[in-house]
Formats: sequence, C-alpha cells, structure tokens
Amino acid sequence: MDEEKVLTPFEQLTEYCDCQDVDERDVNELINLISTYTCWAQNPCENFLQNERREVKDLPDCVCDCDVFEFEPFYTPFDPESFVFTLVEQNGITETTVTLSSYTYSEVDGNFKLELPLPDCRCRSPKCGCESKYKLLVTYVAGYEGIPECLLPLMCEALYWIHDKNKCECEDCEACDPTKNTDEGVINYATLDGRLQEHFLNVLTRQYFNQLSLISLCRRYRGELWGVVV
Repeated sequence: MDEEKVLTPFEQLTEYCDCQDVDERDVNELINLISTYTCWAQNPCENFLQNERREVKDLPDCVCDCDVFEFEPFYTPFDPESFVFTLVEQNGITETTVTLSSYTYSEVDGNFKLELPLPDCRCRSPKCGCESKYKLLVTYVAGYEGIPECLLPLMCEALYWIHDKNKCECEDCEACDPTKNTDEGVINYATLDGRLQEHFLNVLTRQYFNQLSLISLCRRYRGELWGVVV
C-alpha cells in the first residue's frame, strides 16, 4: 500500500483556504512570523516545521553524583529515535568528544536519562584541580511535519493581511515624506514590536490565541542549568 503523501505548508493552505489566492512567499513569511511569536525561532531561519535542532548545555562545575543525569529537550514534539548525545571535554584549546550510547527515554516524563563518563566527582569541584570543562551537545529532529490542522483557519485568515501587505505596488504606496520621523514605523523583528505585531494581534481572536498556544514553546524553561541530577 502506497504511503500517504505529506503535503507541504503551501499545498495545505492552497487546498484548505477556499476562494483565496495563496502565494508561497506569503506562506513562508507567515510561518516565520508565527515561529517567532511562539518561540520556535531560537536560531536564524528556524521555524516550527520538522527539522534538526541543536542544544549545547554546560555541565555543572560541582555535583554530588555523576552517575545519571536527566535531559529534557527544549523543542517538542520530537523524534525520540533521532537523538545523538555527545560529551565534549574542553581543556584549553583542546576538545575531546565522546558519543554517548548509554541512555534511556521516559515517555511518561518526556525526558532522557544519561550516563556520563565523567572523572571523579570531586574533580568537578572548584576546590579541586580539574582543568577540563564539560559540555553536552545534543542534536535531534523536532517540529511539526506540516501545519497542524487546528492552525489552518488561523493561517488562512492571517494570509489575507500578509498578502495585502506584500502586494503593494509603487503607484499604490504612500509617497515618502522626508518630514516624517523615520523611526516611527520601525519594526523590531526579534521581539515583534511595532506595527507588524499590532496588525497580527488585531486579526487574531481569543480562540486563535488558544490554538496558537498549543504549539508555543514560550513557557518552557530554557535557563543555564541543563538538567537535573538524580
């Protein structure tokens, strides 16, 4: 039996948004906008669609038990089979890497338990003479295979104003007025401050906000501590 074809976001919206011209450039812009709004864009050109992710975590300088650690991925949903854990030892300008093979995944907790081949834990204390620093490099595949169905109505509605914004032609745009303050319409894309955010918020209903929160990573803690000692 043939596998069902996975539609691209452009194909999804072309099929779902009736009586609406869908432009691929507008779709890509909207995906990037929603990815930034929901904290998926942690790195340049990153969005909520399925792709490889990379996290680097500093291991604690001083711990009581080095046997087993817990690692909770920042990006979700993820493919548990795609994870590669690498222990990086840094000593001056020298780096030594070891790919870890001893770990388990807990579906209940949604995290991984790893055995790290670290030296004597006392060497991890600042009072001891260990010169090396240790980091954990994690790569894995995370994100959505396509646009979640619950977001398709939101995407169709938002595409209207994205399309209107992008279709402006020279004769339709306001003439440049040098007397106006040029900072007035500046948009900070990093935080979505400015007119773009206002426009985006105005077209969304409370129901759409609730749907958007289903894919949001903004409430997931991403501090300096990389995991929990167990």
